Amino acid sequence: MLALLLSLAASLAYAQDGDDDDSDDSDYSSDSVQVNKCLAPAAYKFDEILFSDKQRLDTVAGEYREKIYSLPAEATGTVYVFGGQTTSFNEVSEIIKYVSGKVGFGNEPNGRVNFVDGGFRRNATVVFTIRPLECSEPYGARDEVSPDELQFKEFPVSDTVRLSREDLRKQLVNEVFGKCPAVANALGACNQPVEVEVFVAIDDEGTVKFAGNLGGDRLFRSAAIVTAKSLKFRPLVIDGKPKNFVGVILIRFPASARRIYIDA
Repeated sequence: MLALLLSLAASLAYAQDGDDDDSDDSDYSSDSVQVNKCLAPAAYKFDEILFSDKQRLDTVAGEYREKIYSLPAEATGTVYVFGGQTTSFNEVSEIIKYVSGKVGFGNEPNGRVNFVDGGFRRNATVVFTIRPLECSEPYGARDEVSPDELQFKEFPVSDTVRLSREDLRKQLVNEVFGKCPAVANALGACNQPVEVEVFVAIDDEGTVKFAGNLGGDRLFRSAAIVTAKSLKFRPLVIDGKPKNFVGVILIRFPASARRIYIDA
């Protein structure tokens, strides 16, 4: 009888331990599911179309709209727009306007679809991507052509001169320094001087018609383009004739001791 009681006690203790283990496994599994929910569903490409193929582009834009609407609210879309190597000053913005009209979503804050200036490829291209969850990593479509390889339709080759960095700076009327962006300032990124290379295209009157980043800290790129567009250059005259000119200018952001603190 004693042996039987001891056996029953041992079985009961084992069962209780097993229940505790199951509870722990359940909690761990729940945590894992929550973590995996953010890590597992990576953003993916829905489709990629040359802008010149308008018929297919229109079809895919409609299918993309329907796909976004069919997904849970956590899913969002990013459309990357790339200009071509032979381009115009406003090509990317015009393509974004066209595609956003076909998709039916504007580029509003907190919207289901975001339209991004992706840079330039050999041919103007539109890449449709889907981000399943807010915590999913963006797809990140890449460009193929750097701005200094571009040929602008508004600037005929015969009337355009490519200047070295030194010669381009000599044409500058006065240097304008970049202002530290609010986000960079809040992160303390403005405590040290920052420099961003920007490719600029300037008309025969000295006005910047195009500015595009060549690299540098991403926190400062948009501000660098805005600054570059505000620059004024002396007209370039060769053999008595004004010329358009292109080249790389360095936009400088001086160090600032001020820092903006944002309450959590």
